[in-house]
Formats: sequence, C-alpha cells, structure tokens
Amino acid sequence: MDKPREKEVKVAEIIRAARLKKGMTQEELANEVGVSRSTIIRVEDARYSPNAAQLYVILEKLEIPLIIGNEKI
Repeated sequence: MDKPREKEVKVAEIIRAARLKKGMTQEELANEVGVSRSTIIRVEDARYSPNAAQLYVILEKLEIPLIIGNEKI
C-alpha cells in the first residue's frame, strides 16, 4: 500500500499536470478556487493538502473526476 506522503505527491502531480494541460497559470487557478497563488504552489509541491471543499473546486476547475467506490462525485 502507498504511504500517505506518496499519495499526497501523486495528487500534487495530477493537479499540476492537469493545470498545465489546460494552459492555466497558478494565479488563474488560484483565482478560480478562491485561494492565493502561494496556496496553489504549496499544493503542487505537496507541501499543503487542501481541505475537502478546496480540493473539490480544484478538481472541478481542472476537470479531474473524483471517484469514490463506484460513484463519481
């Protein structure tokens, strides 16, 4: 099983890759999510884990599906 830190790094990599694929800057994503650019930087560096509400908005803005069990959230 993955260690918690490995999962945080993987989520950070997915978020960064999706942001770049959409051609968004960190500042643009931060504005969409309602956080500071430094928060997005820390999320992408796996130095900060967003709370659930922030994560849901990040995933929505980057069009990343969230699947829990068999249900798409």
